[in-house]
Amino acid sequence: LMIEKGKGASTAIDCQVLVSGSVRSWDIDPRVCSLDEQLKIFVSRHSATFSSIVKGQRSLHHRGDTLETLVLLNPSDKSLCDELRNLLLDPAPHKLLVLAGPCLEETGELLLQTGGFSPHHFLQVLGDKEIHDTLASSPPPADLPTLTITCPTFGDWARLAPDVPNLQGPLRLQLRLNPPVRLPAAEGLREFLEYVAESLELPSPFELLEPPSSGGFLRLPRPCCYIFPGGLGDAAFFAVNGFTMLVNGGSNPKSSFWKLVRHLDRVDAVLVTHAGADSLPGLNSLLRRKLAERHEVATAGGGSWDDRLRRLISPNLGVVFLNAREAVSRLMRGEDEAELALSLLTQLGITPLPLSRGPLPAKPTVLLEKMGVGRLDMYVLHPPSSGSDRTLASVCALLVWHPAGPADKVVRVLFPGCTPPAPVGPGPPGACQPGPSDCPGDGEHPQSVGADLLHSQSLEVSRVQRDHAVSLRLDRDEGK
Repeated sequence: LMIEKGKGASTAIDCQVLVSGSVRSWDIDPRVCSLDEQLKIFVSRHSATFSSIVKGQRSLHHRGDTLETLVLLNPSDKSLCDELRNLLLDPAPHKLLVLAGPCLEETGELLLQTGGFSPHHFLQVLGDKEIHDTLASSPPPADLPTLTITCPTFGDWARLAPDVPNLQGPLRLQLRLNPPVRLPAAEGLREFLEYVAESLELPSPFELLEPPSSGGFLRLPRPCCYIFPGGLGDAAFFAVNGFTMLVNGGSNPKSSFWKLVRHLDRVDAVLVTHAGADSLPGLNSLLRRKLAERHEVATAGGGSWDDRLRRLISPNLGVVFLNAREAVSRLMRGEDEAELALSLLTQLGITPLPLSRGPLPAKPTVLLEKMGVGRLDMYVLHPPSSGSDRTLASVCALLVWHPAGPADKVVRVLFPGCTPPAPVGPGPPGACQPGPSDCPGDGEHPQSVGADLLHSQSLEVSRVQRDHAVSLRLDRDEGK
């Protein structure tokens, strides 16, 4: 029995209902294995292990006389795939895999601590050549083992059934997908579910986003853009001399941008291109931490005075650009990230500013203007202000840095969000270098605008840093 429970956003009641139905759908002979008794033994005798590699991942394990049980709480995508391979290679005649936790409403993709788990990933593991070769090298069993799988029944998972028969032969398995409930509720299952629900405790904001180990603030004198893998959605950090901007937060509550941002004294602007489960969880963790810092100041928190001061080290937040009445991509079995973001911003006294494109020609919003340094403009290319759904549509924004030095080149960074190419209107005048090949006119097809804007200034990608951020720096001196 293997149970995977993703990010701890869903409620304990949701978890109990999901896992209860999944375990009771397991068609196992009670004369071979008393499931109720084995689950009672699991509660009293299991071992709990915290991963030293993946922070926040927890494993509950017990091997009994007739049942081996593994519960993965808040796993990474790699941990889940590794344990799924072990389950496929295990010679046990009856196996059960339960995939529970928050998932995207549109696709059913499960949200894990790092990345997601979709039917595509599931089929990749089931079609792994190494697994097939290992099974082929062992003598065939007298009776084919049975693997029962319970997973989301909507989105891409609903189209999984036709692919299952083709995998049964190479895997030497009978695969059963989301069978109906067969077993009655029992005392051992209730105890097991209550214990698993109690184990789904969320880390505190200070544990999730740890304070810096050293003092001092980071200064970024040259234009730079850091891209942080954030799970199903990335986060980006753009900075010029005197101004910093965070773009989206990624889908991982353990914010991937935090190791860099925590060394700043201020984030001047936050741009959320679209309100969804792939862009807001990382940002909401930062907002939760800011609220926790206020509570820490107002109350006498635990720990020494030095520890309390360290926990309070984090950047101040400036303006937040966010178009949201509700989430564009929603979570099943979890919180609405857009509603949560709006609530947290209200508690922090921050009013989010909506973005839309005015009448053409586009006029920029000046984010920074400093004599002797330069000017940073933001052009909003989408959504149009006349659109009825502008508060839900993705923002496409172009940042243009005009340095004061005559020898320095103009820097442009386009953040398209999840805007389709067609709705993006003609580029702003003056945002491109002069020349017929660089500046699209009003009559050109809008899909070419983004390519033309980026073609006018290329980026040099440096090596991957130790914190897995990819630094994109403009080599202005050589004009690359």
